[in-house]
Amino acid sequence: MKHIAGALVLGLCSAATVPAAAQEITASTWFPDTYPLVKDGYQALAQALEEQSGGALTLKVYTGDSVLPPGAHLSGLRDGIVDMTYHAGTYTPSDLPADNALAALGISYNDSMVLTAAVADFYLNDDQMQQMFRQQGVVFLGSYASPSYALMCTTPVVTLDDISGKKIRMPSPIHASWAGSVDAAAVNVPSSEMFTGLEKGQLDCAANSPNDLKSRSLWDVAKEVTMLDLGQYFAGWQYAMNEPAWSDLSEENRQMLVDSISDNLVTMTIAFEQSVEDALGEAGDHGVSVHEPGEDLQAALDAFVAKEVEPMALDVAARLDVEGAEDLLTRFNETYEKWQGLLAEVDRDDAAALQAIFKDEIYGKLDVATYGLK
Repeated sequence: MKHIAGALVLGLCSAATVPAAAQEITASTWFPDTYPLVKDGYQALAQALEEQSGGALTLKVYTGDSVLPPGAHLSGLRDGIVDMTYHAGTYTPSDLPADNALAALGISYNDSMVLTAAVADFYLNDDQMQQMFRQQGVVFLGSYASPSYALMCTTPVVTLDDISGKKIRMPSPIHASWAGSVDAAAVNVPSSEMFTGLEKGQLDCAANSPNDLKSRSLWDVAKEVTMLDLGQYFAGWQYAMNEPAWSDLSEENRQMLVDSISDNLVTMTIAFEQSVEDALGEAGDHGVSVHEPGEDLQAALDAFVAKEVEPMALDVAARLDVEGAEDLLTRFNETYEKWQGLLAEVDRDDAAALQAIFKDEIYGKLDVATYGLK
């Protein structure tokens, strides 16, 4: 945490005051500036903090791999290279075992606002999750959930015959298992390498949110999109700080950061979903064809989700030595169901209403005087 000395305010009055030292949070996220988690996440949060604090609390955001490569956003945070990061939890399964067990459920979810709220609620309050973060020297502050993943391919992939033998970038082990179940070959590469893989023929398809057609220019190399709902990705965190940086913030600034994150998660999630609509709306102008999945391909996915997801999540937990895995999944599913109920009648475009619920049910209950402090 950088401390910028407060400037002396000199005037004609007899007693000049010395403002409190300003505080700057350094942050890294490996997505490009155009990505919703950056543009509507980190950059919007930085603007909000500066405006609300009058410059007393600022957020300096590094994007791409200018500071840390994708897989190093946990170790770099833990080592204090930056104060805050985004991190994709499936990149470091042994460090975040409980997170990875829960992430295996992602293929079965399709409501990003409910999932964002449920993850924030659960990760901030569940003792097992908090113990995991403490072991890593990390203070979890905010969640995210991608829009539903789809297939972005170089050739049409609509049926089971089409997908057989295809090399597909998959985001998680359970997605890779589904690929194997339909005779496709899962390729484990960061999403930052999708464009190159598709361009060079190392990938036939990439499973990711369709906003990447625009935000990462995948429409230049993937001309066939199949709207097969492969669920959502939420592993890791959108916002987390290392313990020394968090504890070094004044209590007032911790509260301001928490309040700003609470509001930001809502507007970011709305923008993330809108970015998919925008990209798909423009896809035709870039020669991209959008397909619905064939009945056999959809049926294969539905059967996999119904029969395999929970057992595979438990298998992930067993391999990572997660204690009480069944109870962990049960507690998380109960939290998810709670948020399904809380948001069932709420207009997903009404940011103010959603922000009020996030504050009332999650962030307004967080005690910044004690949370994340040893």
